[in-house]
Amino acid sequence: MPDPFIKRPIHRVFTAGRSEALEDEIVKEHRLQIRLDGKDFVQAVLSPDLLEEFVLGFLRTRGLISGLQDVVSIEIDGTTASVVRIPHLRRTIPELTLIESTGSRNIDRDSAFRLAAGISPSSLRVSPRVIADGLSALAEMPIYKRTGATHCAILFSQKGEKLFSAEDIGRHNAVDKTTGCGMRKGIDFGKCWLAVSGRLPADMVMKAVIVGIPLIASVSAPTSDGIDAGGRAGATVVGFVRGGRLNCYCHPERITRD
Repeated sequence: MPDPFIKRPIHRVFTAGRSEALEDEIVKEHRLQIRLDGKDFVQAVLSPDLLEEFVLGFLRTRGLISGLQDVVSIEIDGTTASVVRIPHLRRTIPELTLIESTGSRNIDRDSAFRLAAGISPSSLRVSPRVIADGLSALAEMPIYKRTGATHCAILFSQKGEKLFSAEDIGRHNAVDKTTGCGMRKGIDFGKCWLAVSGRLPADMVMKAVIVGIPLIASVSAPTSDGIDAGGRAGATVVGFVRGGRLNCYCHPERITRD
């Protein structure tokens, strides 16, 4: 894996007036051009690890593939990721538009709902304690602990076993990488739940919905559209998991009583 850090000289200044010169670890940024079926598609700015997993998750959460079976080949060459899909998907590449809070090109909400299978009736049930313990693990992710500069996403089993995790300078990228890891291992997303470190607007909630994750939880807050997206799709949206409590904004039936 490429080294995600670079050391830079800094001046640490204290409010009491003292200062010191030292080196600090800084997270790297990496630019990756995605070429889809031979055409330049979109450029992403991300951390330089789990690049194939990111591309797979990126394409999956935007409805451009439905699984690994739709990918003929994927190659990473420095700053370019070349993906070739199966023939019947190559006819058109949809135009992605800027929506919500991502700062990157994304699908519009109505298209996302059409692509999503929705959350089918699920046997997933998770206790508040499992959710709280899972969210506390976000603060222990190694790059975050060393730099404080990454967002984190972790996919858990119903019992709170950590299945896959990823860190990235972008919270959406972290989710895409975690999704890609799950795709490679053939995980049943309907039996998992997702912990994330950032807020939950509609575009983040829809990432979980499109792949069939029934519950998404964050230490931060959802937006009104994030709650509406979860409610409409049948996903449980949980926020403010901290201090021994959590807020469930829709579909609370998946949260058991400890």
